[in-house]
Amino acid sequence: MAIDLRPVRADELEEYVRTDHAAFGEKLTQPARLELDWTRLELDRTLAAFDDGRMVGTGRLMSFELTVPGARQLAAAAVTWIAVLPTHRRRGILTQIKRRQLQDAVDRGEPVAILLASEGTIYRRFGYGVTASFMSTSLDRRDAAFLHPVDDPGRVRFVDDAEARVLLPAIFDRARLVQNGAVERVEAWWPDQFFYPDPDEKGTTFYAVHESSAGDPDGYVAYRVEPKWDFAARNVLHVDDFVTLTPEARVALWRFVCDVDLVETIKAAHVPVDDPIRWLLRESRRLRVERVTDWLWLRILDVPAALESRAYANEGSLVFQAVDPFRPRGRAAGRYELDAGPDGATVRRTKKAADLTLEVPDLGAAYLGGVRFSTLARAGLVVEHRAGALARADQLFAAEPLPFAHTWF
Repeated sequence: MAIDLRPVRADELEEYVRTDHAAFGEKLTQPARLELDWTRLELDRTLAAFDDGRMVGTGRLMSFELTVPGARQLAAAAVTWIAVLPTHRRRGILTQIKRRQLQDAVDRGEPVAILLASEGTIYRRFGYGVTASFMSTSLDRRDAAFLHPVDDPGRVRFVDDAEARVLLPAIFDRARLVQNGAVERVEAWWPDQFFYPDPDEKGTTFYAVHESSAGDPDGYVAYRVEPKWDFAARNVLHVDDFVTLTPEARVALWRFVCDVDLVETIKAAHVPVDDPIRWLLRESRRLRVERVTDWLWLRILDVPAALESRAYANEGSLVFQAVDPFRPRGRAAGRYELDAGPDGATVRRTKKAADLTLEVPDLGAAYLGGVRFSTLARAGLVVEHRAGALARADQLFAAEPLPFAHTWF
């Protein structure tokens, strides 16, 4: 089957968006979204698959920054809008799109590609591994007593929509520069995604900002109150976005969320797996973890560039063999020697015997420190050739905090 694969033009955006929606079993009910800047970003990095002139598949890349251990920024190709119509699945169209996207990222000097997966079975074969996860929690407000009183020298205050549009992006941009695994939110993202009204969401959105004792905004929480009344108030508070720069700001904002009146249940759909909320509670088992699952997937395209871009927990060296079935002649496949430390690393190809052998998806999974090499080895995904190599790799790649990506893209 001859498939034409090319970027879309501005006048093809409506068909592009409708094709993507149809592939996900949805209809485009808000045509106004076609006029948004977020939709129109980087059209040269879009791809559409055409069969006899009819659009049957979509994909696009965004030029993002990813924060890696050591509070360093790495250029990343952010993959999104991946879709193929049901009439054209199982015909290799997705594979063609992925090959083109990965080559585009290589050509632009991006050492990694990242994505959020609609299905967990799709992307490993293209070299992606789960590098950051998240958890969803639920807590009855009556069980929200803290182990210790919160002595906050700062304050929490409400901000309206207009002030939120100024303060929230500024706080987030400071926070994402130090949060391992955080993904950049470009300027167009905020009005077109975060502040755009979603008709499927129930409840009114509120914004609360935390300020330090010096008056510096150092955190915020955006939440919705879903009304549920059965004579008594049984409202549900949904934490939609929770961003902080300091531990003190996070504790204060959790206390604020847990103190909102007329709320029966507090739900946080997307928080870090190492969030302190469990340890703040007097009865920690009252926090229900409803889900722990993958969020950010990462694909290494250039091993030397990627590994030299992050800092390491201590000094050490490691030789590993990386296997890349999808791009066997790329700069991810091969045997590499890593000499690493807190100030950075040097990586070079080598003929020395490998300490570890693993596939590129598993190197991507361990890259940000979200999973240990020894854990992957117990799953049969890493082979240790020299005793102690797994422990050394675990120590080198350990990261604080654990990776967390706040942002949908």
